[in-house]
Amino acid sequence: MPSRHLVRAAALFALCAIGSATPVRGDEPSRLRRVAATGEAAPGGGSFDRFGAESMPIVAPVNARGDVAFFATLSRSGADEGLFLWSGGRVTAVAREGDRVAGVGRLSGFGKHPIPALSDDGTVVFAAAVAGGRAVEGIFTARSSRVQPVALSGAPAPGVASGVLAGLDAPAINARGDVAFLATVRRGRETLDAVLVSTRGQLQKIVMQGDPAPAGGMFAGFGPPVLNRDGTVAFGAAIEGRAVPGGIFVWKAGQLRMVLGAGDETPIGGIFAKFSERLGFSDQGTIAFHGQLKAAPVAAGIFALDEGRARVVARLGDAAPGGGTLSNFGLWPAVGAKGAIAFTAAVDGGPSPVIVVLVAGDGLRRVVGVGDGVPGGARIASLTLLPVVSVGAGGAVSFAVAPTATGGGPEGLFLAAPEP
Repeated sequence: MPSRHLVRAAALFALCAIGSATPVRGDEPSRLRRVAATGEAAPGGGSFDRFGAESMPIVAPVNARGDVAFFATLSRSGADEGLFLWSGGRVTAVAREGDRVAGVGRLSGFGKHPIPALSDDGTVVFAAAVAGGRAVEGIFTARSSRVQPVALSGAPAPGVASGVLAGLDAPAINARGDVAFLATVRRGRETLDAVLVSTRGQLQKIVMQGDPAPAGGMFAGFGPPVLNRDGTVAFGAAIEGRAVPGGIFVWKAGQLRMVLGAGDETPIGGIFAKFSERLGFSDQGTIAFHGQLKAAPVAAGIFALDEGRARVVARLGDAAPGGGTLSNFGLWPAVGAKGAIAFTAAVDGGPSPVIVVLVAGDGLRRVVGVGDGVPGGARIASLTLLPVVSVGAGGAVSFAVAPTATGGGPEGLFLAAPEP
């Protein structure tokens, strides 16, 4: 169950191709720092090998302090993989394969769930497989070397009579420690998808497959949830029945509503046909998403929702910061707590074929691109097969780089922090 949500996202958003919505500013100084690179020593033993699972985007969340959490496979180590935290230039181990969690069992792997989440106080939340205990899977938080379970497979599913948690994935955490995540629930012979939230240690069901949707029809599937400081949860969902086929939904204090549906008009003409499975969500309530369009001037764009109103952030054919035109977008735009939006884009006719873009109040800014130098002297050959980024409250952007098929270029994680 866990990785199929992310694989479905990759399949859903093939990059598309084809006037400017947001001002373009071009390059501005960013201070690049290396977070981790292939071959470097890993805390706890061995060295870093890769920073993602095969055919899945690499997401390394960054918080307001500029800390970065990340997954890595390891070589020459007693553990094959682990989760790590980069803070102030130092990397520490959050959890490694084989670590024991009191009263739960031994963490037996993270590769099916390679995307952690990170709060501003440095708490990392993650999903992991478990062996030798009373569960086979769990959602955990880790802070100051203390790992604690949030939810475990085999436990009763909240709000579902005779339901049992079977699979857990895609956690998100906010500043006050609430955790939202995807789950599969086994009820008799049925296995159903659900979105759950843990608040002050209490699990609550937000919605489950088969529940009635606010605009009609029934929920059929869900994208990873995101939540902001006040505990509001946002997610994308597919709908079955005589209603819209899908949309973006917001849950707050027990109330669920659809804020945008497939078939709704876009701010540039035409209608929304599909939305990115993973959303960005700020503490002010801004939702960022990649939208595929129908009967519109262009095929796709990056959009933001503010108080239920959609606005275009960037669209195919817009001028790219640094030169050229935007010809494709990455799968998932990211939003920092204060509303800065970041995304990756392919560029035609520019100095870099793929770039990272940061959107603030004064326009689009090119953060980094293929061909740029990184600390150590190497030049970026690729921003990975499925490039995505994360952005912190202060505008720091984390991203992954990878070598070409012939082995050219560095491999690792980097942080681009705005110059003071």
